[in-house]
Amino acid sequence: MKLLVYACHEGVQESLLREWVDRGHDVYLAEVTTTWNLDRAALPGAVHRELPLRPDVISVGSTQDIGKALWFKLRTLHPGIPIVMTHWWLPSVKRLAGPLYKRSVQVSVCGYGRKYLIEHWGMDSEVMYCPVDGGIFAFQETDPEPKRVVVVGNHFPSRSIMGWEKLVEIMAKVYKKDAEVHFEILGENPEINPDDFPNVSTRALKQNEMPPHQARARCAVFTTTFNLIPHSLLGAMAIGKNVVAFDLESLHEVIEDGKSGYLIPCYDTDAFAERILELTRTLADPEIGKRARQNVLEKCDHRLVAGQYETLFRRLVERR
Repeated sequence: MKLLVYACHEGVQESLLREWVDRGHDVYLAEVTTTWNLDRAALPGAVHRELPLRPDVISVGSTQDIGKALWFKLRTLHPGIPIVMTHWWLPSVKRLAGPLYKRSVQVSVCGYGRKYLIEHWGMDSEVMYCPVDGGIFAFQETDPEPKRVVVVGNHFPSRSIMGWEKLVEIMAKVYKKDAEVHFEILGENPEINPDDFPNVSTRALKQNEMPPHQARARCAVFTTTFNLIPHSLLGAMAIGKNVVAFDLESLHEVIEDGKSGYLIPCYDTDAFAERILELTRTLADPEIGKRARQNVLEKCDHRLVAGQYETLFRRLVERR
């Protein structure tokens, strides 16, 4: 198949593009609303950075790009090309979004996202989880440093739903009891000033470079208040980290509290801080890490997800 993919989220798209190329598909990248940032993720060499004459399927990841894709179909006189919209975030509730969604086939990256789309727009969707390359995010046998905690930041402008204010509260409460805990923040976020705390470091990394740094930590913490499943959380689980996050409905799809991670009542920063302190005082439970990796790869292995998209694409092409 000839696939036209609109650049949107390098961290999750990279492994899909690579897998589709390996399966023999011709993959084209459209950089319209978003330009692919090579500092965040490599682009597979066989991907064409140009527009094809007549793709079989168009894949987009933002509401704006549905409009761009519709214009592409109009000006190339190929109105029958199917558009697949993946909601990497929750579906927009803006007035213009609904009519655009109706012109495309919907994919949600978790069951909660599917429910949200049904409730707000009356549209159903396929559920395909964010892809994780289990080879890059491999299970880590490294003995972690007892007092090290890793926080995975964003590679895009922050929003309040990422929970940075909660993280500041949690860190302050941890440091009241143990100033030796080292929070290492991976990403490109300016919200945390290391000078405000006794033992904090920051490091900007490509997503696929994170596993060795995550492996050094006793646990990985995620303070998002957004009902979705962060791709960075899936990566941390895939390498076998004990993860700590707020008890969001969406996270129940991959985490069983106390068995494959730790879910803290929303938004109890005291309990969150206590869990971090406990994990930095005692050895991490390897069974929790193994169960976490198993849960992730059962739903998110990039080969599985690429195949799910491939099946959907073929079905849509055959309908034309």
